Amino acid sequence: MSKRKIKKGDRVRFTVGIRSVQGIVKEDRGPIGIKGRHLYLVEFHSRPASSSLIELPADELAAAGAAGPAGI
Repeated sequence: MSKRKIKKGDRVRFTVGIRSVQGIVKEDRGPIGIKGRHLYLVEFHSRPASSSLIELPADELAAAGAAGPAGI
């Protein structure tokens, strides 16, 4: 997804361990990663009743479609 500009509010897909999960971009952290990699703060549901935040580089994110009314 590095060719397309990722924006706050975009729905993205990424891998956590062996699971593929979806989340919502909460913040564009900028090119602060190793060797200037662009990082994003992403919120996802780790369990049905709780959400988690994770910081990921753009090259580990893929578009997942539009966000629903609940946000995730």
